[in-house]
Amino acid sequence: MRRHPHPIEDRVFRITAGTVGGVLLASAGLAADLAREHMALLGTICGAGSAPHCAWCYAAAALALAGIAAIAVAVAPRAVPQDA
Repeated sequence: MRRHPHPIEDRVFRITAGTVGGVLLASAGLAADLAREHMALLGTICGAGSAPHCAWCYAAAALALAGIAAIAVAVAPRAVPQDA
């Protein structure tokens, strides 16, 4: 027999997942700003020509994807319990 979460537990989980998603998206924005500053310092776009991508580029993309995934979990429809 499967345990079905209490509605309050589900609400707390969804609020927490949405908050984590928002923090991750804000962090992605900060990483993107630092990547732009790094590109301005180099005078070229990261990944163009001989300039490799910096860690800030990868961090911005990874944090944005993680934030989108967390928000998708937060807004996903509730699973309907099936009585066996």
